[in-house]
Amino acid sequence: MLSMRLPFKRSYRTLNTVHVSAEALKHNLNLYRTLFPGKAICPVLKSNAYGHGLIEVAKVMDQERPEFLIVDSLYEAYKLESADIKSKILILGYTFPENLSRKKVPFHFAVSDLESARVLAKQGAKVHLKIDTGMNRMGFGMDELPMVLPELKALDLNVVGVLTHLADSDNPEDESYTQMQLSCFEEVVSLVRGAGFDPEWIHPGQSAGSLKAGEVGNMVRLGLGLYGISPFEEGDPNGEILSLLKPVMELESTIVGIRRLKAGDRVSYNGTFVAERAMMIGIVPVGYYEALPRVFSGKGGMEVSGVMCPIVGRICMNYTMVDVTSVEGVTIGDSVMVFSRKRGAVNSMVELAKKAGTIPYELMTRVAESVRREVH
Repeated sequence: MLSMRLPFKRSYRTLNTVHVSAEALKHNLNLYRTLFPGKAICPVLKSNAYGHGLIEVAKVMDQERPEFLIVDSLYEAYKLESADIKSKILILGYTFPENLSRKKVPFHFAVSDLESARVLAKQGAKVHLKIDTGMNRMGFGMDELPMVLPELKALDLNVVGVLTHLADSDNPEDESYTQMQLSCFEEVVSLVRGAGFDPEWIHPGQSAGSLKAGEVGNMVRLGLGLYGISPFEEGDPNGEILSLLKPVMELESTIVGIRRLKAGDRVSYNGTFVAERAMMIGIVPVGYYEALPRVFSGKGGMEVSGVMCPIVGRICMNYTMVDVTSVEGVTIGDSVMVFSRKRGAVNSMVELAKKAGTIPYELMTRVAESVRREVH
């Protein structure tokens, strides 16, 4: 087989770079470790580490010796293995049983169905039973357990963990659904142990749910909080301590073109922006492929030389235009801060998500995998 040589070395200057703060990652992990000293805090690296870079984040977290690094897919698990990551890996998502039967795999698996359980039992794989306590997504239903547990025991399945997913744990006004799920989960754990299993890891909670779970469980799946964003709304007393989280990601781009406009000139597709005066626009090589949802057309802004510059016209696949009229001495090659780590900044993930009517998760995971990640 011929190998393909990339045309550029690592030193090649990129137009766009995601800057990942190793210090912030470690700080956020240790904040949760301080909050829950009796529990294993396990970083969730699914979906390209929430857009931050799977391998880049894994290498930082691996040094912190977590009990598990958590991913969604067999593909992600193998990528970590090939990167020489030493931490144990837990796969949360569904895997086709046929992909599990090909060879023995060294990972832990969250299991939601009998067919997968049968294959994994033959391999002697370590399994975490996933139970649906009210999310109505993946997991064995509670009404199934009286029938399922004896069959799993007959398979001699190596059950080392039990988990559920809390559907409403970030609700600032009503905790009743979360408490109902936690109560059901405690019943589930008793049923699993009563069936003859002795799971070591009990984990109902994620970044938000961990603050509601109290003494239930001994492990936390740390996703959003790891990346420095609180799952709670501002003012929610449950999340006051999480104000200490440090955002991890910045997305930096570059001015690659400048246009001088006169009154009446239009910008981008369909001319939705019309200049009312003489002005300058900067062309930034970030569009809806790289990171910016098209809904930001005419909304939000990017920082150029300390000046917040409004987005003008429609966002394109690979370009966005910003008004740089107020930026003194702006020139091609100038740095542009697309997403800022500064809490409360107009172009922070949290503030941009509000403007787009979405959640920070979506903006982070939208950042294309092809954009270079650099850890500092």
